[in-house]
Amino acid sequence: MAFALKWAMAPFRLLFGRGPKVATPEILPADPAWTPPPAQPAEGHLPAEEFVLVERITRLMTLDEIERHLPDILGRALARGWIDKPFQAAFMDDPKRMLSTYDVHLPDAVEIEVETEPGKRPRIVVYQISLGGRKRRLLYLQLVMMAGR
Repeated sequence: MAFALKWAMAPFRLLFGRGPKVATPEILPADPAWTPPPAQPAEGHLPAEEFVLVERITRLMTLDEIERHLPDILGRALARGWIDKPFQAAFMDDPKRMLSTYDVHLPDAVEIEVETEPGKRPRIVVYQISLGGRKRRLLYLQLVMMAGR
């Protein structure tokens, strides 16, 4: 029984530093002043340390996907705009292009508009454009601050 318990606990001993000490090779560069060059972002992508709107490339191609996922994505973008004014300015100027910069891709038949009224928070409205050019509102999003007691 003692052998089985010792065998079962071996991974935990290694994990928490109670196992045998193993020498690790030196992986630091010889020159302590050396730093790696910054990674160059791919075309149309932002560096990894910047704000991330989605974790992977997202293509929302059906109405069901748009209605299910786009409100959360737009909510994150609006919230980011509260604390990052350059992001807000770029997002308000061309929201669809800004989403594609952050790896969120929408079909050509979907249009996003920003409606702003004096004294109110901006509203993001998502439209579906039919073949005849008619706009049909799919959803809108507006952040509301609410206090409770």
